[in-house]
Amino acid sequence: MTTQSSMPLVTQRLRERNRKALEAKVAAENEAEMQSTKITVAGLLALQELAEIAQGDTHQPQHCRRVLLAVYNSYAWPLNLTSLRVLDDNLRRAALAVIEWSAISDRELHEYLPHGHELMQRFAAIEQQKEQ
Repeated sequence: MTTQSSMPLVTQRLRERNRKALEAKVAAENEAEMQSTKITVAGLLALQELAEIAQGDTHQPQHCRRVLLAVYNSYAWPLNLTSLRVLDDNLRRAALAVIEWSAISDRELHEYLPHGHELMQRFAAIEQQKEQ
């Protein structure tokens, strides 16, 4: 049986525990928001880099196009992971940043690029031509 004098102590401990739990939850939410912002910023910068490189006609641009097309429409353009393995280190990191960003983005990749839909269609045409 709990005595009347111990009830304030129990109530105080419960309040303290609840306060700490709430603070931990707020801290976790803030950390998640900061991480999401970091991924978004890195992903958008990487997207711009890959889109610029992908407009070239050498070996690296082809693989950048493949990564972008996979993010744009993975059903039509599945990503062969070899495309990541043959990219230079900085382009591989950019590709992975775009992939990670696309997983949390609330909009489609082409919406972040000037004339993005047309650009992706052009990349698809180039890659279809290379497949033939």
